[in-house]
Amino acid sequence: MKDADLERFPSLLFVTRQDSSEIVFCNNYTVEKIGRPLNAIVGSKLSSIVTHATEVFFESYMRPILVSTPFFEEALITLKTHDNRRIPCVANIAVNEGMLYWSIHFADKRDKLYQELIEARDNLERQAEQLSLLARVDPLTNLLNRRAANNDIQILVTRLQRQFCPVAFLLIDVDHFKHINDTYGHDAGDDILVALASILKNATRCSDIVARWGGEEFLIVLCNSDFQSTSDYCQRLHESIHTLQHNDNQTLTVSIGVMQIREENQALLEQKDSLIKHADNALYRAKDAGRNQTCFAEFKQHQPSLT
Repeated sequence: MKDADLERFPSLLFVTRQDSSEIVFCNNYTVEKIGRPLNAIVGSKLSSIVTHATEVFFESYMRPILVSTPFFEEALITLKTHDNRRIPCVANIAVNEGMLYWSIHFADKRDKLYQELIEARDNLERQAEQLSLLARVDPLTNLLNRRAANNDIQILVTRLQRQFCPVAFLLIDVDHFKHINDTYGHDAGDDILVALASILKNATRCSDIVARWGGEEFLIVLCNSDFQSTSDYCQRLHESIHTLQHNDNQTLTVSIGVMQIREENQALLEQKDSLIKHADNALYRAKDAGRNQTCFAEFKQHQPSLT
């Protein structure tokens, strides 16, 4: 059979690597139904075309079975299209030489009862995805919460151990925040945190991590940022935050503690908790030095405080 003959089958056909779930082939029918270009599908992960619930089902149930048997028949999965529509499907999978061969048929035209079950499952999937998102987000500032930040930091550390680039851990604390709360009330304090969170979010890239670490303390992890870039960034951050005014037209200031990871101290990445601790110690030095400034963890003599 020629490759062109594969395009005659009225079903979605694609091939993924068994170890990584990378898509290495798909037919034109798949491209048409998913609604994404061929080069956007091939090379991506299976998770790019299936729902989160299907991904969990595959990793926890289907993959272990495919390790010990060469076939998996009539698996109920849900595909997602380019416009985020969900399509219930039935998949048959065969294993050969480290590859998974998928043959998928739509199941959206089955009887009414089946459709109701699919809709109920889709609703549960959406709720699960929403709950997953809510579990990662601080409800006041809409930034990542501490738990989500820790998870993302662990992923980043694993990546940096494979391919290093300079990274900086910043702890940011609002100066005199207790006085603001005591004087103007907690609602005023919350307004300040929301405004500050907006500045931090706008000042970071999608590759960075920005989170509410606790109380009036925030965490930023700058990826691919050397000492000078981090210093310049902190200076710009001070200037941006200085434009915020709260009750009685008082200017808001913050103190920042930084732990800079360079190639010569990248072994510290293996101790994630100590990275934050070093940044926290630098933060306290910034406060002890008069607040409204940045201090770097003192691992090199040439790293000065930034005012």
